[in-house]
Amino acid sequence: MKLRGVFVTLFLVPLVWGAITLLRAGAAHGIPVCPGYQLNSEGEDETGPMRSNSTCALGYSTHGGDSTGTATYEQVKYGQKVKRGELLGSGLLYMLYGAAGMTATVMATRNRAAGR
Repeated sequence: MKLRGVFVTLFLVPLVWGAITLLRAGAAHGIPVCPGYQLNSEGEDETGPMRSNSTCALGYSTHGGDSTGTATYEQVKYGQKVKRGELLGSGLLYMLYGAAGMTATVMATRNRAAGR
């Protein structure tokens, strides 16, 4: 019986991690967040939520002061959508693995204990 508790606990970890990942996927929506420097239409640094006319400087050269990669509002929003899909998929996979492992462990140890 004690061994069953250990195995159930081991499968509880991916189940909880899957739930956390699903919560992260639910939080990944709304106004996109620029992971670098946000620039307005005049090319000046801008704070606050990203606007549709803003660009996001993803990389920055300290030598010349120029951005080495940029993304538009739509590109950042699309990246956020892709990330949300990845989080949903991995969260569901972790939860399925944890639930299947717990179920298999309980079924296997229950049948063995009943046979005694």
